[in-house]
Formats: sequence, C-alpha cells, structure tokens
Amino acid sequence: VSDSEVGSEKHPGLKNCELGASAPTVGIQESKLKRTFSFTRNALTGSRMNKRKSRAKDVDSLKNPMIINDMDNLEAKQNKKNFLRPTLNKFINKVVQKVSNLSLQNNKNLCSSYVYGGRRPNAMSLSSSDLRVPPVRPGNFPGDKVPGVIGLRNHGNTCFINAVLQCLSHTDILAEYFVLDQYKADLSKRNKINSKKHGTKGEVTQHLALLLKSIWSCQYDPEISNKFKLIVDKYGSQFRGNNQHDAQEFLLWLLDKVHEDLNTATKKKYKAIKNSFGRPDDVVAAETLANHVRQNDSFVLAVFQAQFRSSLTCPRCQRQSNTFDPFLCVSVPVPQDQLRPVFVTVLYTSQQPRQVKLGLPLPAHAEIRDLKEQLAQDTGISEQHMLITEIDDLGFQRTFSDNQPLNMIKETDPIYCIELPQLKEATQDTGEYILLVWVNILIVDDQCARFSSPYTMQVCRETSYVDVEKLILKEMCWSVADGVLESDTEDMPGQIKMRIASPGCLSSYLDPTLEHPLYDESVDNAIALCDTTSAPPHLKLVLEWDLQAKTSMVVDDADHLEEHSSVKQLKQNAEMGGSVTLEECFQLYTKEEVLGAEDAWHCPNCNLKQEVIKKLGLWSLPDILVIHLKRFRQPPAKNHNRSTIKLTTLVDFPSVGFDMTPHLCGGGGGGPSLWWKHNNHANNPLQHNTYDLYAVCNHHGQNLHTGHYTAYCRNPYNGQWYCFDDTTVTAVNDGELVTSAAYILFYQRRGLLSPSTSSSASSTSEHWASRLIPPPASNQPSVEAEEQFKRNSRQYATAPTGQKRTHCIEVPAEVPRSVANSPMQERRTSEIVTFGGPMDLTESIV
Repeated sequence: VSDSEVGSEKHPGLKNCELGASAPTVGIQESKLKRTFSFTRNALTGSRMNKRKSRAKDVDSLKNPMIINDMDNLEAKQNKKNFLRPTLNKFINKVVQKVSNLSLQNNKNLCSSYVYGGRRPNAMSLSSSDLRVPPVRPGNFPGDKVPGVIGLRNHGNTCFINAVLQCLSHTDILAEYFVLDQYKADLSKRNKINSKKHGTKGEVTQHLALLLKSIWSCQYDPEISNKFKLIVDKYGSQFRGNNQHDAQEFLLWLLDKVHEDLNTATKKKYKAIKNSFGRPDDVVAAETLANHVRQNDSFVLAVFQAQFRSSLTCPRCQRQSNTFDPFLCVSVPVPQDQLRPVFVTVLYTSQQPRQVKLGLPLPAHAEIRDLKEQLAQDTGISEQHMLITEIDDLGFQRTFSDNQPLNMIKETDPIYCIELPQLKEATQDTGEYILLVWVNILIVDDQCARFSSPYTMQVCRETSYVDVEKLILKEMCWSVADGVLESDTEDMPGQIKMRIASPGCLSSYLDPTLEHPLYDESVDNAIALCDTTSAPPHLKLVLEWDLQAKTSMVVDDADHLEEHSSVKQLKQNAEMGGSVTLEECFQLYTKEEVLGAEDAWHCPNCNLKQEVIKKLGLWSLPDILVIHLKRFRQPPAKNHNRSTIKLTTLVDFPSVGFDMTPHLCGGGGGGPSLWWKHNNHANNPLQHNTYDLYAVCNHHGQNLHTGHYTAYCRNPYNGQWYCFDDTTVTAVNDGELVTSAAYILFYQRRGLLSPSTSSSASSTSEHWASRLIPPPASNQPSVEAEEQFKRNSRQYATAPTGQKRTHCIEVPAEVPRSVANSPMQERRTSEIVTFGGPMDLTESIV
C-alpha cells in the first residue's frame, strides 16, 4: 500500500483537497518511482508551497537518485505536517462540510437504486470515500487488446449512457485531453475562480476522466461506470432510476456539466447587444460571440461549439433582422413521406377467398381508427364488426383499440382484420349468444405451432362442451376429414383443449365437465376485458390439439392466403422512396418558412406587425460537428395517445469527405469558425469545411422511451470501426454504418490534428495512446531531458496561466474566415509527453 493511500485512510478528506495539477512524473526506474511526487496543498487551508521552489526540488531530486526512495516518506510527512496546522476559520468550514456530508448521506432519495450484477442494492449517497477506486496497474497492451476498444457494463437501462460515452471516448482530441490529465489545469483555475457557485465541483468531469482513462488503458472495471452513473444521478435528477432516456438529451447534459466544471471565464454579467436590424452580420456575430465568450470559455466549447444564424425577413420591405446563437449539436429534421405502408390480412366471414392480404398506404401519424376506415372502404366490412389483432405462430398477441397510434405496428407484424358476424338477439328459446374467435395450435412435447387459418362464429351460451366442439369442426369443414362430423364425439373431450386467450385468463380453460361451460366465470371475465368501443364483445380461444387428434381429424392444415396486388406495389414504392440523404436533411433544416399571425414580428422599418419569413443557417462550424437526426415527432393534437412517433426513414450519410460549405450562410461561401484561428500551414481553405465520420449513436426501437442504444465508433489508434453494444464489441466494416437506426452522427474536421502529435495518427506509434505503454529501459529519457518535461504542462490546457485567451474576433481582417484556425492549434507543439511508469487510477480523482 502506498503512502498516499495510507494517508487517505488516516485523513479521508485529504484526497478530496488535492485538486491541483500533479508535478512531473519521471520514469527512471520502475522500482524507484511509481507515481508522481509533489508538495501537496494543505488539506484544510488549501495552501501550496512556492511553485518555483517546488519545481527546483523536483529537479534536484532527478539529479540525486539517493533521495528518490525517500520521496514517498517525505510527502507523507509533509501531508501530515500540513494537516496539523489548520486555521480556525478553515477548521470551522471543515466542520460545516462534514455536517453537509452527513445530511447528504441521510438523503436516501439522492440516488435511485440501480440494477448491477444481478442484484438491486439500496439507494446510496456519495461521500469522499466513494471517490476512491481500487488501484489497477496496467502493463503493456496485450496483443489481443486495442486501447479504447472495450465494452461498458449496463447498470439497468444505461445503454443510452454507454453509447454516448463510447462516442465521446472515440472523440480523439477530447479523449487525449482527459486521459493525459490536460484538463487538470483548467479545473484548477476554475476552482480558484468560483468552484462552489457553478457546475458539479469537478465531480462529473473527474469521474468522466477516470472512466476514459480506464477505457484507454484497458483497465476498465464495472465499478468505475457504476460510480459514474451515481454521479449522474446526483447532479441529473432526470436520469435517476432505471428508465430509458434520450441519448441526445444526455449528451448535451454531460457536455454542459463538463463545461461548467472547466469554464475559466471570469465575467458572469450579460452585456446587452445593440439592435441588429440593418447592421452587418459580421459585426453582430462578433459582438454576440464576444458577449458569449466573456461568460463561457472552456475546452468543451472550443471543440464542439459554433454559431447559427436566425433570419427574419419582412415581406413588405425585404429588410432582414439576424440574430446569432451558439450550438453544440445541430438537430436536423428527417424528411418523411406523408404515407407509410401497412399490411393487413383480412379474414371474411362468408366470402371466398376467406383470407386476403392487403397493402394500405396510411399517414405516419394515423391511428387504428384510420386503418379501420380505410379497410371499410376497400373491403366493405363495417367498422363496428372489425377486430384488429395480431396473430403469430403461437396464437393471439395484441388486440388494438381505435385510439392507439398506427406506429405501434411494424411492417413485418402479422396484423389481422377479422370480420365478426352480427350477433343474434337473445330469445327465451335460445338464450344469449356469444361470439367466438379461435386459432388452432398443435402441441407436441412442449413445442407448439399454429396451423390452418383463424375462425369465427357465434353460438348460444347454453351450448354444451361437446356441442361446441361439433360446431367448431363444422366451421372447419374444409379442413377436417370426411366422416368426422357424422362420427360420435362423446369420447372427444380431452383430445382438444380450449384455452381462453385473454390477458386476465392466461391459463384458463373451458371445463368439459360443466353443463354450460360458456357461462363460466372465466368467460365472463374475458368478455368484460374487451374494449367494446373498438369491437363487439367476443371470446378468443386457442384450441390446443395433440398429435393423435390432429392426425385423425385434420387433413388440410395449410393457412390458405391470397395476396392482393396492392402488397407488391406498396413494397416496390417503399423500396424506391424509402431513403433520403443527409444533404436533403440540411436543405430541409435551412428551408424558409412563413410564420403565422400568432408569431407575427414587428418590423422596425415598416413599423407594422408582419407575418415574416424565417430561415435558419449555420454561420460557423466547430471542430467536432455533432448532427442529431430528429427521428421522433409528436403526433397531431387530435391523437388521444400522445406517444412519440419514430421516423424509420433511412438517412444516407457520408463516412468521409462531407463538405459543409453549401450549408453555410453568409457571403463568401466559406464558413467561418468561431473557434478557428489562422493556421499558416492551411493551404486549402475548403478542407476546413470538410468532415469525416468517426462515430454513430444508434437507436433501436419504436419510441423515445423504449428500445436500445448502440454505437459505431472508429478507433483512432488503429483506424478500425467497431460496434459497441454495452459489453459486446465486434469489428464492423464502414459499409455497415448507414442504417435506419442512426440517431446521432459525430464528424471531425478534416486536418484536425492531435494537440501533441504531428499527424492525424496514421500509425499507432504516433498516436498519443502509445505513450500509455511504458517504453523499454533503453529508451528511458535522461535526467537532463526530464528538466524540460512537464506532465501536466499548462501549454496543453485550454487557458494557459498568465496568458490572455485570444478569441476569433481578434483575427486580423485580412485573414479569410474559411482558413481561420482553432485555438487548439495554438496548443499544438512538437513536445512529446512520455509516461515513465504505469498509470494509477487512484490518483485520477484527488
């Protein structure tokens, strides 16, 4: 056990206070120095020794190997000495913090219970001890492992979190920022500014960094993602529990929390923008950007954020009013045909052929009642006599009500429209009648399969069990053998069992010993559960045949079905027009729309309220472009069921060379980037608007709150595409990426280099992850070389100490906007950072 761990056991609050950047790590010999050494901050006062003296002591330590072995003891003594010199005010603050922690632990509703490891533990709260993760020491990457390629445990409907984390983990520039601890400089500066007022006090950011480190060092343990989920529950109440959530909503929430933790901006007061009417777009955009950056300045925004322009045009004077707003994600609509194909098998009562399959084009937002209305026009069956139900190989499944949305039905679902006969009136002689609908199932050795077609008839409820069997066989006369109807059926009970198919009567059977089995209580319960507003009262039966009874009585068990020509035609139309391109989605996104009278805009030039023309457009582009396909829509207000409608249209998106220039608004054609600075090496302006795909978040399911999330990610270490399905990881080809399940697309600007590499990591040796592997002893750096080594050098941070951040509004006017460079370019140096020893995940959260 290391001295730092012993110190943490003696003083649990000690690790929580060490939020500063670590001192350099030197890999002279693995046995001599296994972790970073520094003079830590006072546990109560937060004071730190003079940085210059500390750095000098570190250099002397490198030159004098005799004291290297004593560094751990020295640091432990220094921690103890600092711990024993608290001031009164800080001591009181520490007591208050302890009291707050106790109240936090007593709040049982803070974090919802979760499913983990096959058990559901009680709700728990977080304390400083929860931040300590068991140490995991990596060695060289095994031959069968690739850094960054590892699945994540599902802790109870957390697939939406896992898919987003995999996409962020494969955002190369973001992963390097966290895995190599470059974020600590920004986090330290943020804590000095106002750590208690905004954000999550660094908890979300630190746990995200720890999780990314475990992925890229091949040390992932399910407990790490479990604690990350607890932190999400703590600061995101909407994600507590085990319900499914929207991956795009979680992505924006996570980026926002990390931004708040790393926001190094010192100004918090909003500065009003002058009226933009009639002013140049460049000026208004620059003022809006300056106002935004003075309050929001972080690595997240530097990478993901850009601006879009919203234009209002007066139809009378043609004057425009433009406003500019930042975005982290572009949500583009998915063009959808107004009609969707629905295939239904119609079962007639007295018409030949008995079964006909039809193809019906219906509106995407239609309901079951719309389906019945169309069927009534095409078949002549009255809507009041229709039963819309799903029948598969095992029998009855779902029965639909009129107010249910049609999007509940897939194209491949076996949907039936059964014509129910007109129910006869009850008389004193015959008594009450009942409608029967049944299917036939053959059961052999616990295996079952449906045969023949469904049937329906009406029968008097006073009919005996034997007579019910005779009437059923008579209705199936086209399938039974000759002479069966004339034979004595007294011995038949037991060969055919009649099971009541009802949600409340799953295991109920008609009793053959009863004189009037149709008057049994189970029958009454099944009829009472019928939705009489959608179909007449009826009783569904599943006739269970044994092999002997079926062989002796049934001669034709085929399910005869005639397919109408509309089925083939509708399938052909769906194949021809069932996909759109990503270009079409952006064209729809930037399409002009006329606002109605309720959204009328007051034109300053005309001094009148006008129904103006609104248009959205992208004013600038970020380094990492996140595109959200809006597949979920709210149904029309007339729908009684307000569940979301998922658009399953296939969107064909490019994997390489996606040129965003045509989708930028403003003059000059080339798109300005808010965060892109001038780069002397950028010879091709259009290349800065060209993007390559590196991740896809997929949603499988019918609506927003159900289904499953997976991710396709291109590993930047070896260039291979992988499919991440929770813990399951499989290699895929880039030709398999375009599916109708694609939900969020992640693009990277072409030419975006890693901050500490000279290329786009075309070879594994040039990628930053290769430095996680300890080099051979012969390649260990010398002591003199280590004087220039800074593991957490602030030149790699978003906000270098003592240097004022330069924003894009300060780019000289002669520099073209399309060739402006990112501030990330300013951070790109030729300095190579090499880890001298194994990474200790226990030091990731301090």
